[in-house]
Amino acid sequence: MKNDTRLPERMAEFSLGEPRSKRDYNRRLFRVVAIRYDLITRLLSFGQDRYWKAVLLRRVTGRRPGEILDVACGTGDLAINLALRLPEARVMAMDLTPEMLHRARRRAARRGGRAGTIHFHQGDMGELFYEANQFDLVTAGYALRNAPDLATTVTELRRVLRPDGVLGILDFSRSDTPAISSAQVGLLRLWGRIWGRLLHGNPDAYGYIAESLRRFPARSQFLHLLRVGGFGSVSEQRFFFGIIAVIIARP
Repeated sequence: MKNDTRLPERMAEFSLGEPRSKRDYNRRLFRVVAIRYDLITRLLSFGQDRYWKAVLLRRVTGRRPGEILDVACGTGDLAINLALRLPEARVMAMDLTPEMLHRARRRAARRGGRAGTIHFHQGDMGELFYEANQFDLVTAGYALRNAPDLATTVTELRRVLRPDGVLGILDFSRSDTPAISSAQVGLLRLWGRIWGRLLHGNPDAYGYIAESLRRFPARSQFLHLLRVGGFGSVSEQRFFFGIIAVIIARP
C-alpha cells in the first residue's frame, strides 16, 4: 500500500466541531501521516512515548484480562505489546484508517508469535460493532482527542467493557488553569507545526494535535465526563509537565 507523504488538506477547510467533518478530516490526515506516525511519536515526545506506554501497560495488565480491545490502534504499538505480554489473551485492534491498519498488521507479522494472532478491524470508535460487556480491557492510545463525538465514544467504550473491566487511556492533557492551558497548547502547536512542515509540507499535519487538544475538555472536565459516562473509579498519572496523562477508569 503506497502512501504519499504530502498533505494537501488544510484544517480551515473542515469544521472540527462537527462530527462528520472531523471524521472526514481524520481519515484524510491519518492516511497521510501513517507512514511517519512512529517517527513523529518519538520526536514529539522527545523519546518518552515508549516509557508512557510502558506505564499504561503495567497498570492495566495486572489482572490478566482474557478479551482485549485497542481502539484507534494506529500502527499497533499497544496491541502488539499487549499480545506479547498476555499470550493467553485474545487481542482485537481497531482503527478508522486502512493505511494505519496495513502498517499495524505488518508490524505484528514481523514480531511474530502471539502478535501475529491479533484480530485487526476497520471501524469508528464512536460506533463500535462489538457486543456489550465483551472486553475485560479496552485501551486507547492518543485516541480520544480524535473522537468525532467524545460523549458518544465514552458511552460506547463503557458499553463494550465488562462490569469488572478496565479502560486504559494515554493521551495529551490540558490544564484547568487557562494560562497554563494556553501555554501547553501554544507550545505543542509550535512544535507540531515545525514537524508537519518538514515531514509533510503542511504545518497542519501535526498542528492538528494542538488544535484537537484545544477543543478537548480540560483535565477535570474530561475526568468528569468519564464518570458521567459510567466509570465510577477514575485515576490519573501525569507526565511531561502535565501535558501527557495515563488514565485508568473502571465502571
